[in-house]
Amino acid sequence: MFERKEPYKSHKGKKRTLSHSETMDELVKMDELDTIDDLGELMKEFKAFHELDGVNQVHDQLIQAKPRVADMPIPHELDDHIQKGLTKGIKAQKVWRFRKWTTLVACFLLVAFITTARVSPAVAAVLHQIPGLGYIVELINYDKGLQSAVENDFILPIGVSDEHENIVFTVDGIIMDEASLVIFYTVENKRGEGTFDFFDVRLLDEMGEPLKEITIGHSSAGEPDKDGDGKIQSRINVNFYDNTVIPNRLSLKVKLREIFQDVPFDPSSQLPSTWELTIPVEKDKFVGMKTVYEVNQSVVIEGQRITFEKITVYPTRMSLNVSYDPANSKKIFAFDDLTLVNEEGEEWGSIINGVSGSYPDENHVILFFQSNYFTQSKKLFLRGKSIRAMDKESLRITLDPEKERILVGPPNLMLDQVIKNPSEKTKELIFSLKTNPLYDEKRGFSIFPFEFMDAQGNSFEIKGQSTATDSDKPGYDKTLGLTLPDNQSYQSPITFQIQDYPSRITGEFDIKIK
Repeated sequence: MFERKEPYKSHKGKKRTLSHSETMDELVKMDELDTIDDLGELMKEFKAFHELDGVNQVHDQLIQAKPRVADMPIPHELDDHIQKGLTKGIKAQKVWRFRKWTTLVACFLLVAFITTARVSPAVAAVLHQIPGLGYIVELINYDKGLQSAVENDFILPIGVSDEHENIVFTVDGIIMDEASLVIFYTVENKRGEGTFDFFDVRLLDEMGEPLKEITIGHSSAGEPDKDGDGKIQSRINVNFYDNTVIPNRLSLKVKLREIFQDVPFDPSSQLPSTWELTIPVEKDKFVGMKTVYEVNQSVVIEGQRITFEKITVYPTRMSLNVSYDPANSKKIFAFDDLTLVNEEGEEWGSIINGVSGSYPDENHVILFFQSNYFTQSKKLFLRGKSIRAMDKESLRITLDPEKERILVGPPNLMLDQVIKNPSEKTKELIFSLKTNPLYDEKRGFSIFPFEFMDAQGNSFEIKGQSTATDSDKPGYDKTLGLTLPDNQSYQSPITFQIQDYPSRITGEFDIKIK
């Protein structure tokens, strides 16, 4: 499923976190479309994947079903569903939402999930033996490092709960080291019907002070209750930095808000209670568990110099420090296919389900990879060939919402329409984007930042944006939605600084790490 991602916050102003290049949120609600009946059956079969005894059997059955899924027809009335979804826009403040808009895309991603995200029976065995932690199998499907950590007895069962307003919030277990903390939790709704999302998440030390130099990210707590048992289960990702002081005990405080379908975000939906739980920190279990490789090698790709400085390997993740030459003519956005590979060809890619990195400043980046800490490799290489980048002089989009025109902007981007929503005091800008199918077929793009400047040089915030992984406009393959406030006095034209775009420089490199 696509994952909803809240903006990650750092207590240090200069740090900015990178978004997932390919995260997963919720499937589009298409219950009335007969053509997804087969997909529903496949999903039911897939639930059996989490039963240890049936892992291999179910996997084989799903692989056999792949051609049937891929050949499902796309219904004619799907365009109506796409348009309805786009006009609804994004309802919450500063929330990136990535959606699948067609049956074809939904099926493709399901097949990709089946063929690339198989948890080993050994990992499943460990989790199913610990009461209440079996669901974690699904949450670490896309992270080889966390799977390896679980297999090596690096998960700590917690089982502490707090209940208010007939809602029980439970921390079931954690995986923790000097680099990060992954909190696995359950929200149980005893009210009956109702869906909830996080309104606020905080982590405090023993003195009740907010933990400094961290980023906190989480998927939505409001995922549908698939099992009908009133329970929602997911994870919170906490990232530490070199100067983070990890206390001996942590206090997790969360506030929840109720979600009403097709109703925009409203602060009054926040529940009055605060759920607070204590998380013990067993430092003896992880302090000093890291390996550092000094790399200090540079590559030049189409005239752009990039230096790989060092790699630090922890049980939960690897971090790669990278610097860009200030004299480069292009802004480096991201690496498309950067991986670490050992002598046997086993690969460790970037973090998919969580924070994928941070920017200390505009010429330095720290990239996070799945960990190979528990894997004994004789050799290790850093390989890649495609990098998203754009000329520094072209990093802006200027548009006139009233005239529905892009005045200055990159190629392959078109403003299709502007939809006003008077009741919500917003306007939706719908764009079409052409991307590279080799790299971008399953990727959503957050091209626009959260702020824009008007013609008078004043700064304003957007309400949200979305990326649809398909487009019905000939020649284009993505649909972007941008939600602007329509109750503030900003003067057109307005300008955005591009923060990511599907333009690239290419050149293979292979760097020996050890």
